[in-house]
Amino acid sequence: MTQRPVLAYTLLLIVQTACALVILFHIHIAFRVLVAHIGEQQMLPTDILIQICVAALLGQFCYWSRLYRLPVPTGFHSLALGHLLAFAARLGAIVGGALASLYFLRHLPELTKLGDGFSLVWRSGLLLAIVFALYCYTLELERLAAAWQADPEH
Repeated sequence: MTQRPVLAYTLLLIVQTACALVILFHIHIAFRVLVAHIGEQQMLPTDILIQICVAALLGQFCYWSRLYRLPVPTGFHSLALGHLLAFAARLGAIVGGALASLYFLRHLPELTKLGDGFSLVWRSGLLLAIVFALYCYTLELERLAAAWQADPEH
């Protein structure tokens, strides 16, 4: 593979990693706030919501651009690093799943009421979009890990 696609792949992966870190950072803060104030509804500040939405959208742009236009770089082989990368991917998926579980458990009483359904649908849709962005990121890490773990071609 020539240097140009490898560089483009790497840059897109770095940007997507930064986006995932922004999302995971805010998830960590949300967990701490929810645990400290169990049972109380928390409002997400607008600036944090914007950061999360931009990170999810930019991460999706990087993912789909790379998926359709750039192959996974080949030529590097490391079984140990490939395993660590695959582990990181699975760990990211666990955190995303935990976020979804926590959210739906927190809002379970609202699901039985007919109150402000639009707000619940909007928040649930946003949550699913964020979890999907993390899922796509973990898929890319797994693809790269598989390439690193593949037997070198002779």
